[in-house]
Amino acid sequence: MLENSYNTLLSFKVHDEFFALDAMRVNHILEVPEITRIPNTPDFMVGVLNLHGNIIPVVDLRLMMGFGNPDFTNDTAVVVINPEEQQDSSLGLIVDMVKEVVETEGLEIKPTVADKEESMLRNFHGTFSMDGQFVHIIDIEELVAAAEMWS
Repeated sequence: MLENSYNTLLSFKVHDEFFALDAMRVNHILEVPEITRIPNTPDFMVGVLNLHGNIIPVVDLRLMMGFGNPDFTNDTAVVVINPEEQQDSSLGLIVDMVKEVVETEGLEIKPTVADKEESMLRNFHGTFSMDGQFVHIIDIEELVAAAEMWS
């Protein structure tokens, strides 16, 4: 999917790496709210939050990608996405820092595959360079499928 089916991307930091996803699928960007833990779930499934009366499952993308046991800082955020553009399928993603919205016009996006064995996410839509950093575009459907496999 190297043809851009999106016009804008939201970039963010996870550990020391940068990632992005389709900005049109982002509903909210929140400071880390109170999250209710759910027993008997994997570590990356941190719980659920109440967003305007909707119960949203929350995964820690840092743990899901195999980056160890991360701390929360003032920059840590929850990015709420709608994988199928429906409110009832929202998912919250904990990231280390939201960076910026990026226009895709003129970007040279190249194919990429993650090689981290510990990561549950291995396929990305592509990679581009921005400000001297590589940014990997996350496949939202794969992310949601990986999260649902354990929920």
